[in-house]
Amino acid sequence: MIKRVLPGAVGLALVLVVWFALSGLLADLRAIPSPVDVVGQIWDDRSALASNIGVTLREAMVGYLWGNLAAIVLAVLFVRLPAVERVLLRLAIASYCVPLVAIAPILVVVLPGDAPKETLAALSVFFTTLVATVVGLRSSDATAVDLVRAYGGSAWQTLWLVRIRAALPSLFAGLRIAAPAALLGAIIGEYLGASQGLGVALVQAQSSFEVARTWGIALVISALAGLLYAATSVIARLLTPWAGRLLDVGTGDTSTRRSGRLARALETTGFLLASVAVTLLGWYALLRLFDLNGYFAKTPADVFHYAFSDADAGAHRDELLAALKVTLVDAAVGYLVGTAVAVLMAIVVVTVRAVEQTMMPVAVVMRSVPLVAMAPLIALVFGRGLVGVTVIVALVVFFPTLVNLTVGLRAAPTPACEVVTSMGGSAFHTVTKVRIQYALPALFASARIAVPAAIGGATLAEWLATGKGLGSLLVVAYSSSRFGTLWAGAVLVVVVSVGLYALIGAVERPVLRRYTPQHSTR
Repeated sequence: MIKRVLPGAVGLALVLVVWFALSGLLADLRAIPSPVDVVGQIWDDRSALASNIGVTLREAMVGYLWGNLAAIVLAVLFVRLPAVERVLLRLAIASYCVPLVAIAPILVVVLPGDAPKETLAALSVFFTTLVATVVGLRSSDATAVDLVRAYGGSAWQTLWLVRIRAALPSLFAGLRIAAPAALLGAIIGEYLGASQGLGVALVQAQSSFEVARTWGIALVISALAGLLYAATSVIARLLTPWAGRLLDVGTGDTSTRRSGRLARALETTGFLLASVAVTLLGWYALLRLFDLNGYFAKTPADVFHYAFSDADAGAHRDELLAALKVTLVDAAVGYLVGTAVAVLMAIVVVTVRAVEQTMMPVAVVMRSVPLVAMAPLIALVFGRGLVGVTVIVALVVFFPTLVNLTVGLRAAPTPACEVVTSMGGSAFHTVTKVRIQYALPALFASARIAVPAAIGGATLAEWLATGKGLGSLLVVAYSSSRFGTLWAGAVLVVVVSVGLYALIGAVERPVLRRYTPQHSTR
């Protein structure tokens, strides 16, 4: 027991040492209080924190339950009915890519009570779990799938007997990522409009310039997120003891359609148009359902008029595109830095078990720190330019990439790894010769999650720290009642994010066919 707990304790001790050092070196900035001051503040606020923790946890868990349930059901439909995926996947991506600074005020107006916070928590977990579940369902062993079919099994029996079991490791990887995300989603909802909860406490502490209290609340949130992550990990180990020891990650369904490029292009175009049609109809339907005032709730026609047919449409487009350029640069640099660090750490974690036990708690803490609270403090330490934004975006990208890639590296067949080892290869050679090839699907799955997240993180950083880019533009537009700019900016973020998602998919298919053993036989 001690051997299992000791590495994690060492990692957290390292965090405390660095914390103490930074609080002393940067004392003049008054942005980083010492751990002793923060713990003392938590103790003084223990009664208020207890009541706020209950409120936030309830909101987060309701959103976590419904968001994950919707994601799992939709993932099953996607795998069983590819045509549904081709139409609805872009809607799922859009729900993930909508900037919170744009949608949160609308949700507060439209939904009653705690529903806005619960909805934001659900949106925070939905897409991550959807991608992880789809990847898992399609990673089932092709031999097992063919065997069930040979004995007359139906597609639903194949799903129940083979695919669901194969999907569990990937599903739990998504659920582990989703647990802290649900908590942060609820807090952002409280941050933008609520009467109680940890988010409200953060707003009050920041507005009063109570740095120690701000850090104390952030530390409590991090501890809660870490507990949720740990609980999900324990459940995953109990329900999937075979994870990481699979003899074959499988190739999924071996049936493929070999049609011409023109036919595939026409098919893709058709599904794209269907997705656009469903999106527009859903947009109009939601506005009609909630009977929203046209002053702040814009229709697709209103957005088109603002950007293309209004008398000032040219100026509007210039403003939006200039802000978009800043946001794309912020997101790209942060994504590259966060991904590079995550890849290196995942390789070390897989090759050296003690490193995982030591550093994973640190990674969970990094992911759990509420960026709405830390972004202004990060800006004080690293500046309000590209470096500060890069740190914020890299924190957003790092954790999901690390978790997914670690699972992917461990999915390599044991016999293949043993061949390298028997020939005198080191653990590093096993990674470079075998594990990386089998981890490519997980890397691309992480990219599909992390790229939109990087754009969302960049807009959040621009809102809270830099005052530049689309994030700042959206908040300024909302505060000044320029709802045309708000909706047009939100649509622009979604369109760009969905386009980047599609680009990743276009690159993924030929790369996997060429470089991964489980796809090369397709």
